[in-house]
Amino acid sequence: MKTPVTQLPTLEFKYKDSKAVSNTATMLGVLGNLPKYFGLVSKLDEIVRAAQPDVIINFFEPIAAFYALTRRERPPIVAIGHQFMFQHPGYVRTPALRKQLVSMRIYTWLLGARATKLALSFYEAADLPQKRIIVGPPILRKQLFSLTTNPNGDFTLVYLLNHGYAEQIIQWSDANPKTKLHCFYDKPGAPAEFQHSPSLTFHKLDGEKFLKLMAECKNVVCTAGFESVSEAAWLGKPLFLVPVENHVEQQVNAIDAQQFGLGLAEKSFNLDRLAELPARLPVEKFRAWLDCAPQKLFQAIEQAVAKKNSR
Repeated sequence: MKTPVTQLPTLEFKYKDSKAVSNTATMLGVLGNLPKYFGLVSKLDEIVRAAQPDVIINFFEPIAAFYALTRRERPPIVAIGHQFMFQHPGYVRTPALRKQLVSMRIYTWLLGARATKLALSFYEAADLPQKRIIVGPPILRKQLFSLTTNPNGDFTLVYLLNHGYAEQIIQWSDANPKTKLHCFYDKPGAPAEFQHSPSLTFHKLDGEKFLKLMAECKNVVCTAGFESVSEAAWLGKPLFLVPVENHVEQQVNAIDAQQFGLGLAEKSFNLDRLAELPARLPVEKFRAWLDCAPQKLFQAIEQAVAKKNSR
């Protein structure tokens, strides 16, 4: 987009040992920065007043949600995120995560308050007009759709949200040198590419390079981020999912993807189970669903504007 960009800080997760989410540290960080966050809401208000937009699109951003809750006179808002599926009665329900699911439903209600919600999903589901929720497909970067997938890939592509999991990959690879792995991670100070062994190469995060290798690989191992799972599914690459510890969104993503038939979910990087994955995922139904993305986005925008104008 050829438009000015103003960057503002926001809430962030805190991690323990560059692996698991630390709920205590995350909450303390939020509480300690409350004065700063109130200032950011005021800054956002200034930006909106200066820009005079017809509609605001919020990709599940807490500061923008606080703005929506505290400003009576403002443009209509469309809030977008797969997390809004937590409000859907047909979404994942599991006794093991009951408390976390209740917390997520409250959190997603807050982030979608006074907005029209576009809940992104791997599959079609009914809209919920009473909750102002429209269910739509993943919204993915356009570079993905120009790729040609290789059905005969000979390596496994690994994506680690946190570099603390790299040691598990190294240990498994050293014990299984016949399996070729390319692993992307966020390790500070790491070179652009590091070859640990003939069968294991590490890469610093690089969006275009990652997509190119995803099109070429045999299957994908990742920490259950919604976009990574969706990109692999579009390319027909079976998934081995290991959600980040204490990260309820990723835990539910992994369960949801496994139930939908996109791959396997595990608690650790026990890559022995790669042998259980199919050679390829069927893509026709999923790609047809993704084709609905523009229609669903416009539907959400039009509904938000109509709601505002009806007051």
